[in-house]
Formats: sequence, C-alpha cells, structure tokens
Amino acid sequence: MKHILEVQIETTRKELITIAGEKGLSSMETLLISEMLDRLINEYNSLEEMPGLMEWIEK
Repeated sequence: MKHILEVQIETTRKELITIAGEKGLSSMETLLISEMLDRLINEYNSLEEMPGLMEWIEK
C-alpha cells in the first residue's frame, strides 16, 4: 500500500508540473491535480502516523 501511494504521488507530482507549465498555475486542471496530490500525500502521511496499521494491511 505504501509503495503504491509513493508511485501515485510521484506520478501525480510530475503530471502537476507538466500541466502547470502548459496551462498555468491557476487553471482548473492544475488546481484539480493539485488537490489530488494533496489527498494522496495526506493519505500517505496518515499511514506513516500509524506504523502498526501498515504491518496489518500488508499481511
């Protein structure tokens, strides 16, 4: 689960950089991707705060 989130975060981060460069920082598409990236990072951080949960999920 953690590794999947890391990959999703990196992919979304790259997409955000590309779209922001093409369409600008205030475009709707940039803002939506930024929100998606925020959600992924928050999800990742919540897993980091509960280390015992990760072992249980990965079993």
